[in-house]
Amino acid sequence: MTVEILGRTLTLTSAMLPEELQSVAHMVDEQLRELQKIFPTSSLADLAILTALNLACEYLDKKNNYNDLQETHRQLQAEIEHRSRQLLQKLEVHDASAPPGP
Repeated sequence: MTVEILGRTLTLTSAMLPEELQSVAHMVDEQLRELQKIFPTSSLADLAILTALNLACEYLDKKNNYNDLQETHRQLQAEIEHRSRQLLQKLEVHDASAPPGP
């Protein structure tokens, strides 16, 4: 598959779906162009390194947010299980103390 980054056509082979690969290439191209505007005299190698660092930071931020969400989910699930057990115990006590019959 071919992608274009900074006007350069690259032929890539990947296990990714073509539209996903195109999306990644577009993201890299956007980052490079944005940095090129900010640092017009920087070499392509420096811009590529900055792009890699920026994308890695974004990835880690999202990963950390995902991990935080997972921890919150685990805590909520534990709280729900705890409260459910308490309610079941109260129901069992109430059921045991209720007079027989309808």
